[in-house]
Amino acid sequence: MPDVHAKVPAPHASHSAGFDAALDEALRNASILGKPDHYTVAVEFWAEIEVTNPGQIQQYGVTLSPRS
Repeated sequence: MPDVHAKVPAPHASHSAGFDAALDEALRNASILGKPDHYTVAVEFWAEIEVTNPGQIQQYGVTLSPRS
């Protein structure tokens, strides 16, 4: 399975809801790209932010990377 990326726009009710939505999208993308099987993956959560006072998250993101 190749790396799978997903990002969803903010705002969400909470940061955890934004990251949950991005993870759900990444898992949907993985089911389209990968063949059915069991995979061990590393899950990386990230955000695109706008630096202001206070800073704001613009998009929540998740990357799934294969691990052996």
